Amino acid sequence: MIGRTDELDRLRAAISAVDDGGVLAVITGDAGIGKSALVDEAAAVARADGFLELRCAGTQSEAPSGFAALHELLHPVLGRAAALPPRQRQALLGAFGIEENPAPERLMVNLAVLGLLEELAADRKVVVVVEDLQWLDRSTSDAIAFVARRLGPSRLLMLVTSRGDELDALRSASTLQLALGPLPEDAAARLLDDVAGSLSRPVKDRVLREAAGNPLALTELSRVVADEVPGGSALPEFLPTTRRLERAFLDQVAGLPPASRTLLVLAAVDQALSVDELFAAGQALGAGPEAFDAVERSGVVEVRQGVIRFRHPLMRSVVHGAASTSERRGSHRALSAVIGDPVRSVWHRAAAAFAADEQLAADLETAAADAGLRGAQAEASALFDRAAALSPDPGQRGRRLAASAENARRAGLTREAVRAVERALPLAGNAGVAVQLASTEIVSTLMAGLPLRSETTVPDLLRRLAQGDAEERVVLLWAAAVQLALRPQRSGNRQLLLDELDSVELERRNPLQQIALALLDPEGRAPHLRDQLPTLLPPAVTDPRVLLTVGLAAERMQDLATAQAGLLAGYHHLRGTGGTADEAHLLAWLACARVLTGSVLDGIADAALAERMATDLGLTSVATAAAASGALGHAWRGDAAETARAVERTRSQPADLAWTSTVARSNWAVGVLALQQRRFRDAWIVLNDLSMDPTTRLWALGDLAEAAVRSGKTAETAEVVAVAEKEAAAFGSAHLWMLVHRSHAVLGGDDPAERFEAAVEQAQDCPAVLEVARTRLAYGEWLRRERRIAAAREQLAAAHHLFDRCGARLWTERAAAELRAAGVTPAGVREPCGDVSFTPQEFQIMRLAAAGLTNKEIADQIYLSHRTVAAHLYKVFPKLGITSRGQLVEALSRLSDESPS
Repeated sequence: MIGRTDELDRLRAAISAVDDGGVLAVITGDAGIGKSALVDEAAAVARADGFLELRCAGTQSEAPSGFAALHELLHPVLGRAAALPPRQRQALLGAFGIEENPAPERLMVNLAVLGLLEELAADRKVVVVVEDLQWLDRSTSDAIAFVARRLGPSRLLMLVTSRGDELDALRSASTLQLALGPLPEDAAARLLDDVAGSLSRPVKDRVLREAAGNPLALTELSRVVADEVPGGSALPEFLPTTRRLERAFLDQVAGLPPASRTLLVLAAVDQALSVDELFAAGQALGAGPEAFDAVERSGVVEVRQGVIRFRHPLMRSVVHGAASTSERRGSHRALSAVIGDPVRSVWHRAAAAFAADEQLAADLETAAADAGLRGAQAEASALFDRAAALSPDPGQRGRRLAASAENARRAGLTREAVRAVERALPLAGNAGVAVQLASTEIVSTLMAGLPLRSETTVPDLLRRLAQGDAEERVVLLWAAAVQLALRPQRSGNRQLLLDELDSVELERRNPLQQIALALLDPEGRAPHLRDQLPTLLPPAVTDPRVLLTVGLAAERMQDLATAQAGLLAGYHHLRGTGGTADEAHLLAWLACARVLTGSVLDGIADAALAERMATDLGLTSVATAAAASGALGHAWRGDAAETARAVERTRSQPADLAWTSTVARSNWAVGVLALQQRRFRDAWIVLNDLSMDPTTRLWALGDLAEAAVRSGKTAETAEVVAVAEKEAAAFGSAHLWMLVHRSHAVLGGDDPAERFEAAVEQAQDCPAVLEVARTRLAYGEWLRRERRIAAAREQLAAAHHLFDRCGARLWTERAAAELRAAGVTPAGVREPCGDVSFTPQEFQIMRLAAAGLTNKEIADQIYLSHRTVAAHLYKVFPKLGITSRGQLVEALSRLSDESPS
């Protein structure tokens, strides 16, 4: 290639490197700079090397067409979809409308795309060419970005061209970035000689000067002046390259017959137009198929696989922009009558409309619902938005905007969702729409970590619903209560919400009302509500809203056992019926509960999965919450490096946008690790500053007391423990009473022996295994200091066993040292694999494989491709010293006493 030798050499090197793992090459540059030509040349090199080529291109289309480009990319190989895990296969074929399946989640569709490409790459190397990334439909661009971040060891080469506006999602360690600039002067001259060698030297010099090294400009401007007099008077002065090209393209089409220009306008208003559709619409406008001969001769368009394509996107822009409004509207009308695809057809009808039209709005709504059923939520949102714009009735407009907002939220377009809510709220004509809008906004801001809107939003809606349905009011109050529980920076509405909840009269018990009251006033409502929360679990209650928040309410009520049961039941129940966002949310909370109840490795694995899922879905707050849960697990295990990395990830989100529980649990992890490392003053400073989250503050009480004794802060902490004792009395929680009694004893208050005995008695009903072990350790240490050696040995041995079982290495070592000081040789510490360690993902895959799941079943459950699962197992077998799946159960029993949950 003239002038692109260095770039092509780098792409050749990338092609050669694919044997060692996937490579992403992104080529950027201005229009006409030669991106497509370079990619075509590289793809030809890859094909010659035995690569399978798959290709798709973005088009400047106004009509939202979910997964259109993805189908173009994968349709030649869809027969291989049978090899995918069941949920992934169903999601992919459902997205393409090939099978009638439940609405697929975009994460599952993206995994299916990755799995299919990995399946192909197992047989032969694959090159995926994606042209004009900036114009891909949103659903396809999400899938492309997902794959690009996970190329890993697969023999995949991705060649992507873009103007440079959509590249953030493609950043990865293996990215080769080529930014194409103008051709050097000598290369530009050689290219011009090749394409227009007969031009005179003065004209060539003028073309070279005006083209400014742009290859397309060199080609097209030379065509314009080929028949001009020397001097090139047809070329405009002092215009940007794009404007010069537009002038050149206009000159090319200006001489076409009117019927040919009609066909060109038809092609310009629909970039997915087939030849048959073009001719049918052209007939309706008086332009027969014979008019296409002149269009083809002009070189403006070409036919690829039966579809009309402009030779360059700028040509389409020029033709579209030069057409009059009436010409474009007439083209849209003609196309709407001949296109069989209902979504494209109704979109053309909408483009031709000049006034509100309820029937057209209803048809757009139907198309939007169909898009949503295929998992194309971004496109469904656009269709609902257009339907709203054409709705003559304000109430219908508000309802359709609400649907647009909710689909935008589900597509990960959180800011677009919030903007749609703002437009729709003044139009909400009934309680149901108002509540849906408020819920969409609250969920969007909470999950994605966006700034909260005015504190008056909920009170304003409550006034509008004053005479409305009581059940709808409860839903709104529940959503507002969840928001206050997670981000209570604006808590001025708390009493208003409580008063409203108390005033609502319902014919039957409403679980959302109970949860909202528990979240807003846990201590005050504990005597009446704490024992009722276990009755809100499946199968008695299956409302997704209840399942998503009953665990949080139980935590606030200091009922860790019900919290874990609720989170686990909700997770399993919603896996088949809810969305992946709900799964990630529940897993992030469940991970913390698992850590506290002693299943530390499971908790770390759940946290890693939740963080990965939330990151893929753009749920920043969920991702940082999961990282905080993971940090706590790593801290209990004494892994300083992993704790620090997880804490750092939680701090990537501004503290005022994060959930207060995330900030508190991240700080708690820092304090727990500091205690183990005997940095007591550091521990006390951070543990004394957990007031932003009442639940975490109480859970960390024992740590605070120990840090206080060893850093001279006993008096200040005694006051904190006294307040916690009153809360323990209100909640009636064995877990909290154990912490209070232990803290009093550690601080040296009234009768430590009695306090320790009370703590051990409460420990019998406490699910927080690690805190039980800490209580027995503290008691054993005290007994040894009091020279009650026999009693000390019993407590220390129990603590040592629990710490060892949970994998809390530093605490195990501390208990072992105390046992030796008491004259006992500790039982052997579990060291099944020497210094070998496992990632959370490897550990999770081992557990599931040991439980009998196949690779494809594991892939569907933890959102990986099945080949990634196989690769992980291939790595862990040597670490465990085994050679087959049948040996996993025994190997894992050596690794931990915990059984898979």
